[in-house]
Amino acid sequence: MCHEIVITAKNSGQMTKFFSMNDKTSTNCTEKRLGFFQRTRNKFAVLQEIGFERNENKLRELLKDDRNLVQFPIPLFLPALLVWLFMLLFPLVLILDPTNALKMSVNVKGLLGFYLPMLSTLFVFILNQKFLVPQLVFKKRYAIYFICNSVLLVATLFFREVVFFMMERSPSDGVGYFFSSYCFSFVKGHFGFWPIASFTILVSFVCVLCVLYHVMFRQIVRAFVLREQKRSELQYELDFLKNQLSPHFLFNTLNNISALIQIDPKRAESSMNKLSQLLRMMLYQVKDKYITLREDVDILQKYADLEKLRLDESFDFVFNVQLENPNVMIEPLLMMPLMENAMKHCVNPNGKSFAHVSITQSGSELHFHSENSNYPRKSGRKNGGLGLSTFEKRLDLIYLDSYEYSVNIVDGVYISDLIIHLKKEIL
Repeated sequence: MCHEIVITAKNSGQMTKFFSMNDKTSTNCTEKRLGFFQRTRNKFAVLQEIGFERNENKLRELLKDDRNLVQFPIPLFLPALLVWLFMLLFPLVLILDPTNALKMSVNVKGLLGFYLPMLSTLFVFILNQKFLVPQLVFKKRYAIYFICNSVLLVATLFFREVVFFMMERSPSDGVGYFFSSYCFSFVKGHFGFWPIASFTILVSFVCVLCVLYHVMFRQIVRAFVLREQKRSELQYELDFLKNQLSPHFLFNTLNNISALIQIDPKRAESSMNKLSQLLRMMLYQVKDKYITLREDVDILQKYADLEKLRLDESFDFVFNVQLENPNVMIEPLLMMPLMENAMKHCVNPNGKSFAHVSITQSGSELHFHSENSNYPRKSGRKNGGLGLSTFEKRLDLIYLDSYEYSVNIVDGVYISDLIIHLKKEIL
């Protein structure tokens, strides 16, 4: 935003121009930063949606497998336990290797020196992940969280001292000697700056890792739940839209066919067959997640033919279809709101009514283009009602950042364009 600055002194116009230029430069920089963050956010959203889709497809494939390999339930902690066992036991392969690439002495002290930091890290990690981070960090009890991890650091160092004392003690060394001369003593050579620094780094790293893990996990779960809520709401609206298409459209179509029976029986019979086929498709085919593009275009064609029954012969309707691969899969009724909008709001009592629709598909690109005389029944953006509203939500949910949709009114002609980049897995 450029602020207007009024200065009564000499050269005030130049000063105003200078400040305005600075303000514009600052605004442009801010817009560029916001643009970068928005683009990054959109890319992450696309990657997140791809991950959700991939996992859903894997789950569907898993559910299709009828083989019952395991007949009893498995607790959720067992897979994690197997992972941790692998991480703990795999280093033994390297340590016990005859070539001894790690140059470690294969004895009890050497193994404890290797595994003690790892087991201590595992202990701190489990406590942070299961209890400390959820109960303290996300409830903003940061001071208590810091104190608890400080206590854990001292406890792990103390446990290390106990283990090394038990291995190195002589028969005469007792508990008193441990606390007075051995524990945390720099003189004996087993304790020094490096153990303190290494354990402090490990505990700090584990704390940061657990916090980041919980933040990302909560964000992913939240995004997935919101996605499923949107899907549920959208599915309800789609079901309502399908049911809404039938009563009003069916009532008008049956009235038109009834009037045609005496005027043009053959046309009435043909229209009744088209209506029967359309209703059959609406009842059965659209229940699938995907149908072929040919089937979807056929539904649009039959719908348009039946809508023409209520229009006079002067109505100019063109429906052009060019499909490179008619068997490409697409979500059912995706383009129906655009066709419905073009047919319902094109009747102009004061001029020529027309609707020109073209659907082209080439490779992974699907293009719907329509031009019709603009005579909306209601003013404003809500011409299409629930249909167009649900249509845009559906596009955002299924083809986020993979479609282009635009609407323009030029010289009384309503023009809508939809370009969809189809998903590779359904081509």
